[in-house]
Formats: sequence, C-alpha cells, structure tokens
Amino acid sequence: MNKRHIPGFFDALARTPSFAFLCTMLMCGAAAGGLTGLYAAEGDSAFELTSLLRALPGQAGKSVLCAVLWLVLALPAAFIRPAPLYLSGLAAARGFVLALCLAAAAVQGEGAAVMAAQAVPAVLSVAALLAALTLLWECTQGTLPWAKSRAPFLLCMALAALSALLRVFFAVLLGE
Repeated sequence: MNKRHIPGFFDALARTPSFAFLCTMLMCGAAAGGLTGLYAAEGDSAFELTSLLRALPGQAGKSVLCAVLWLVLALPAAFIRPAPLYLSGLAAARGFVLALCLAAAAVQGEGAAVMAAQAVPAVLSVAALLAALTLLWECTQGTLPWAKSRAPFLLCMALAALSALLRVFFAVLLGE
C-alpha cells in the first residue's frame, strides 16, 4: 500500500528544534510531577491539589477556563524576554501538573477507568499546548509571521476547550 504524506500547518511546526525542546521540557516536568505524586503522603499539598483539580469536571465552565488558561498564559510569556525560557517553563509546569494528578490518583488506588478518563483528555490538551507554544516560539524568533499564526492558535485553544469538555463528559459518565 502506498502511503501519502499530507503536509499541514502543524507538520512544519513539529519539525522545528523548538518543538523538540518544548517536548523535552514537558517530559522533564512530567517526570518530576510523577515522582512527586508517587511519593506524596496523605495530607500533602499534592493530594489537595489533585482533589481540587479532580473536582473541576463537575463544573464545566471552570474546567474549560482552566484548560484554556494554559494557552492564554503563553501569550504574555511570548512577549517577555527571554521568551523561550518562559515558554519552556510553561511546558514544564503543565507536564508537572498532569503527571502529579495522574500519579496521585494511582497512589490513591483509582481504577483504570478513572485513570483513562483523566489521561485521554490530557493527551489532547498537551498536543494543543505544545502546538501553541511552538507556534508562539517561532513567531518570537521571526521565522513565522504573527498574521499567519492567529487561526492555528485559536484552533489550539478550541482543542484545549474540547479536551476539558471531554473530561467533563467522562466525569458524568463515570459518576464522579
């Protein structure tokens, strides 16, 4: 079977060194968050944070706001010098929070269905965040014009909002 490669806008972004660096920073944050969540004890602030974040799917508006807020924070970070430092820090922070929540849920003995209900929307939100951060990074470096990046950035925001709504759907489905 002959496979065809259909290039798109985000295909060019995924081939940039900034995308690879942002993925690395996300993984570093995820490793730190995962270890922190696994070694958290009852009563730690890690459990308080995860319980606060796990209550969000019951409130659809706040859940969507929190998902989109990660992308909104990227806009001012792109204009503060050095922008790559702040954008990569945002990627690391997002990886930390996601891994912390999943690891703390695993420590608390949550079932596989609950873990999957948290992980599937996280994949969408991470993809949206990495695309948006790479897009902003390339715009600040002058390799991509700001005018061409508005629509893809709004698409990333829509994907982040969709991931939050998917998480709300899973929470309703599982009766959390």
